Amino acid sequence: MEYEKELLELYKKLKRSEIKRLVDITRKLQQKYGPQVADEIAEVLTEGAHRKWSLKDKGDAGLEDLYSMVWKKKDGIIDSEVEVKDKGELRLRVKGCFYANEYKKLGAQDLGYKYCCMYEYPVVDVFNPRIRFKRHNTLMQNSDHCDHCYRIIED
Repeated sequence: MEYEKELLELYKKLKRSEIKRLVDITRKLQQKYGPQVADEIAEVLTEGAHRKWSLKDKGDAGLEDLYSMVWKKKDGIIDSEVEVKDKGELRLRVKGCFYANEYKKLGAQDLGYKYCCMYEYPVVDVFNPRIRFKRHNTLMQNSDHCDHCYRIIED
């Protein structure tokens, strides 16, 4: 248990550094080339997510598989509760998020939204094209929670 806590703290330390570096680089490039630079960086990150997740062997992945791979092991990073979990729908309410907190500390929620929150759409796309993802609220945009809703679309 102590080892897992140490790993979590190391992960957070590395991610904090990565987030700060990404924010610093983006802000510097935005000063020189304009605000659209963040969109270009987000596109590169999204393409990377798409490639990464397309390489994973997901078989005939359903919502339970999605939950296990994306959400189940996020203790200490994401504070969420499952509102609905059945064969056709998965709904989660996220009440706390390490990433949102870090981007907020840097005054960079706009970048956090583009780089973290929007990252989920291509992941879901590649994970299973029959899964539809929706979210109306995000902590990154100063809501009190994120609402993640996944549904299986039957043919």
